[in-house]
Amino acid sequence: MLALEKAIVRIYGAAGGIVGAGFLVAPDALLTCHHVVAGAQRVAPSSGEEIQLDFPLLAPGRKHVARVVRSDPEQDVAVLQLESPPPDAEPVRLVAPQEPWDHPFRAFGFPEGHPDGVWAAGMLRGPNARRWLQIEDTNQTGYFVQRGFSGGPVWDDEVHGVVGMVVAADLTPSVRAAFCIPTNLLPSVPQPATDDPLPALNPFRDRGRINDPARLFDRRRILRELRDMLAQGNAVSLVGDSRIGKSSVLYALYRTAAEWFPEGIVHYVDLQGVLDEEDFCEEVLTGMGREPGDLRALKRALRTERLVLLLDEVEKLTRRSAFTADLHDLLRALAQRPTLTLAVASHRPLIEVFPPSGDLSPFHNIFAVKRLGPFTPADARAFLAHRLRGSGVVFTSEEIERLVVESGGHPGRLQELAYDLFEEKR
Repeated sequence: MLALEKAIVRIYGAAGGIVGAGFLVAPDALLTCHHVVAGAQRVAPSSGEEIQLDFPLLAPGRKHVARVVRSDPEQDVAVLQLESPPPDAEPVRLVAPQEPWDHPFRAFGFPEGHPDGVWAAGMLRGPNARRWLQIEDTNQTGYFVQRGFSGGPVWDDEVHGVVGMVVAADLTPSVRAAFCIPTNLLPSVPQPATDDPLPALNPFRDRGRINDPARLFDRRRILRELRDMLAQGNAVSLVGDSRIGKSSVLYALYRTAAEWFPEGIVHYVDLQGVLDEEDFCEEVLTGMGREPGDLRALKRALRTERLVLLLDEVEKLTRRSAFTADLHDLLRALAQRPTLTLAVASHRPLIEVFPPSGDLSPFHNIFAVKRLGPFTPADARAFLAHRLRGSGVVFTSEEIERLVVESGGHPGRLQELAYDLFEEKR
């Protein structure tokens, strides 16, 4: 269980409804927003008042009582003290990164209709004039930070700690952005004395898609080739084993779009998060800055505006219950026009994913194929050395060779094995 999950609390109002979130910052102390506490009491909160809460991801329904220690309406922060700390809960680590821009974040909240809570994710941005940190949903699918997230922690996946507390959300329907109070503006809470330094982050902690292109290792050549091909209007099929790094490469193309495709739009879609054809059309049109619509609206938009569309986990499009052949045919037809260029990632070659059928031209034959393979033994050793640099932990040559052989150079497997070894040695 992520450390964050053991710290999140669900705060109840006097009538039993959920009014917001909070999080544990010391064994018996919590932070939340002033307006959350005010909503729980229906009056301006004062010291000593009782608040009902539970730890929904740890022990849902097991109510605890906390008392208001401090509530500041101007700063919109409140400190609560638990009468009896739950045995399995753990305070989160508060951090203040110097350059949080584009760090991936996650947050948990209780928007209307979701009393059990939902996760939202996106990217950190910069501060506004009030010094609140702007956070944005950059995926345009799934849940986003909205009413019901107030008082909850904002977890930075880059530095593995809480960087702020959700305080406000933009209420404009087309805007998926919110604000958090950064940790350096939150009230200090006494911490238990300890001489133990904070542990260093495990340099092999990456799991799943790598959101920061700077953390990609030895993918410069294929990124350069893909940029050149896509900028010239050539459709590309990126093929490779599961967890080999396809998603990370596609996302790096998206994150660096301004460098190689300034004249048009580059949009990334993880099809695992797309429900059906209607959802797909909405995702792409919204990414182009258009109103949601159907296949016809998508056709009109893609005929008039230059778009490089990066489709991850393209196998999802073969689900006949959710996606029709009309979508495949439309994408194939439009990808041969100068306004649309496709890059798709799949585990198998497209001829196997979309086998030819009938008299229509096959989907696969408009793509140039690029394969993403495992590291060579030399590259695997260089990767381990690169990640270990400055960590204070040393792998012996025998340990490195064992990791290289056991992983077969597969980046995902190499990361897992190296992560476990690092934890053993530090």
